[in-house]
Amino acid sequence: MFPGEMKKAFAQVVKAQKDGQAALEKARGETAALRSLANAARMMDDNPNLLQLRALQAFADSGGNTLVLGLPNGSIPLTKRGDKTSVPPPKEPKEDD
Repeated sequence: MFPGEMKKAFAQVVKAQKDGQAALEKARGETAALRSLANAARMMDDNPNLLQLRALQAFADSGGNTLVLGLPNGSIPLTKRGDKTSVPPPKEPKEDD
């Protein structure tokens, strides 16, 4: 048997170890979340339409809402899969130097 002060010290060490492990797990989770956000931001920079698709997905999941979309000029026409009659999007005009 340990004296009372030794028991208290041992309990404090165990608590400190558990607190340290919890802090480490929290930091790992935050790092993973930040990495995921950075990857998503990089993907959206590469393809801006992903943000619009994600917004549509969020609206679809919410249910019971009516969504009215306005499509800007020059938007990419949507076609059915395998449709060979689609028209390619217009090319952007080149700027003269």
